[in-house]
Amino acid sequence: MKMDKESRYSVLMSVYGRERPEYLRAALKSIMGQTLAADEIVLVCDGPLGAELEGVIAEFKEQLQLLRLSENAGLGSALAQGLKLCRNEWVARMDSDDIAAAGRCGLQMAFLQNHSEVDVLSGTVAEFQGDALTEEDAIKQTVSYKTLPQTHEELSVYLKDRNPVNHPCVMFRKSRALAAGGYQPCSLFEDYDLWIRMYQHGCVFANLSDVLLYMRVNGMHQRRGGLRYAGSIVRFRTKMLRAGLLSPARYVYTTAARVAVSLLPAGVRRRIYDIKLRKH
Repeated sequence: MKMDKESRYSVLMSVYGRERPEYLRAALKSIMGQTLAADEIVLVCDGPLGAELEGVIAEFKEQLQLLRLSENAGLGSALAQGLKLCRNEWVARMDSDDIAAAGRCGLQMAFLQNHSEVDVLSGTVAEFQGDALTEEDAIKQTVSYKTLPQTHEELSVYLKDRNPVNHPCVMFRKSRALAAGGYQPCSLFEDYDLWIRMYQHGCVFANLSDVLLYMRVNGMHQRRGGLRYAGSIVRFRTKMLRAGLLSPARYVYTTAARVAVSLLPAGVRRRIYDIKLRKH
């Protein structure tokens, strides 16, 4: 695809001090190796990083636009500040430990150019366990797939119960995101919170069936449990209730169910996720 004004996009990433340097290097290589190259990569350094991470950043410094925060601000605040620096209308998110499929952004931009009504687009995520550093190795370590409904009509229903977008591989319009308030602090639900507000502002959503990204899920089920996570669920679902997206009855039922799952042992929680939300 020709890189003209309409197909230019920015990549928005954030990294913090606990990331493994080899994972950051792999993530950067994968997003820099896209068949449709990014116009810029904005990397937010969310607080002090340490010598090893700084060494990785130095390897790619000519290809990065850096924003350094003196203290760790958290993902929502880091992305909010990074988004303002992105100079293109289309912004592709990328996490610092995942591996983008080589054709990811080309597939997304081709779809968006043919569907001008769409404001937010993600796709299927392949989840892998292990220390893969390339797409080829991530394919071998893939254990499941996170697929989502594809049309705006389907997603208008789906978003009341589940996150309608795979955040690590989303591409969205900067202007529409900012008009909805941009990223905001919302512990563990920063992206879902943004999509809800964009939806309420009339944005159109879609998803591709293609695998766009390989997500490292080492320890994911442990992180999605415990009292802190349960508290975040209650706060976010309460916000959805107040926004008029949930009826009181649906709020009580769905919130109770999610809190119960978050308090189960990690192994049981993983099994529930695999059965209800993943394909193998």
